[in-house]
Amino acid sequence: MLTHRLPFPPDRGDRIRSFHLLKLLARHFDLAVACTSDEPVRNEQRDALAAMAQRVAITPISRRYSRLRGVAAMLAGRAATPAAFFRPSLARTIQRWDEREPFDAILTFCTGMIDYARLLTCSRRPGSPVPVHILDLVDVDSMKWLAYARQSRQPLRWVYSAESRRLRAIEAGCFDRFDAITFVSHAEAEAYRQHVGERPHLHIVTNGVDLDYFQPLPDADTRRLVFIGVLDYRPNVDGIEWFVEHVMPPLRCRVAGARLSIVGRNPTRRVLELRHRDGVDVVGSVDDVRVHLRQAAAVIAPLRIARGMQNKVLEAMAAARAVVCSPAAFEGIDAVAGRDLLVGTEPQHWANTLERVLTEASYRQMIARSARRRVEQGCDWDRCLEPMIGLLSGQGPATYRAAG
Repeated sequence: MLTHRLPFPPDRGDRIRSFHLLKLLARHFDLAVACTSDEPVRNEQRDALAAMAQRVAITPISRRYSRLRGVAAMLAGRAATPAAFFRPSLARTIQRWDEREPFDAILTFCTGMIDYARLLTCSRRPGSPVPVHILDLVDVDSMKWLAYARQSRQPLRWVYSAESRRLRAIEAGCFDRFDAITFVSHAEAEAYRQHVGERPHLHIVTNGVDLDYFQPLPDADTRRLVFIGVLDYRPNVDGIEWFVEHVMPPLRCRVAGARLSIVGRNPTRRVLELRHRDGVDVVGSVDDVRVHLRQAAAVIAPLRIARGMQNKVLEAMAAARAVVCSPAAFEGIDAVAGRDLLVGTEPQHWANTLERVLTEASYRQMIARSARRRVEQGCDWDRCLEPMIGLLSGQGPATYRAAG
């Protein structure tokens, strides 16, 4: 298993999926995990991985050096993302592992780790069987970069557009052999078909939610909203800035005392500045997001750029909170808008929707109960991720349902 971020603790979107994949795979395979980390690695993180995998390699990387490698790759006509995560020391470790005991299967988590996978798929010894190779694309990353380009001015527009084109070529399999490409939702698989092209062996492996950890919370009869997300991630920063600028003023005119808590790791300077706006509290990093879910009457997910399935939405639904999200954040969530959650469009519509949620307890509680029921019905992690076992074992669509 190759992943660009250490898959523990499960405290952000990509880590949540990779952690639960790791737990499941460890029960079925002799597992090796190779990953990079741009944050200090604690002993408990190493221990957690060692308890599940026979071989573990974690290579520290600096964000500054990763950016330099990415720029060099861009200037050479290659995608910046895989270059940013590639380190020769980790590559050598992976090759040594394969020389001692050749891998039967490779799970590449997102395109950022594709250069490591190529060491195992393109350089096999004569006579060695080619391993099964699954690219867990999760969502169509090239489309995210295209969205960045459309919201940016030159020269960043050119940079983001170029990265989108180059990642799309990787996603299309122009340079690699994939036995399957997996997505987090049918919406992402369809986006891939429209943006990258049709190809065989596209599969859906959805995300779940930890239903025991996110137990239903009692209704909070407050005027408080909460946004939860990593606060140096561009789509989160863009979305919460938009909400504070365009939705909070009309909402506070309608609902006296309405307040917003912004909760998450690594708030940028732009996010920290939002605390100076009326009704906004920037909380930052917390040990347990459930404390803030308990205090909030509703959860918002106002992302304008969103790919895949938003774990923050599933977790809030599991906690029996009324969720109001953007159309982009709703895409990929297997739920019924208006019953299991609510979708806000333009600012006035957001304000109208949130006014009703904050002031009508029976309506808010109805949405919250339906939200919990929906995730209980379809969001068990093992059941959601089970198709990956068949794909890595080479069973494929004869056993597990393919996309579309």
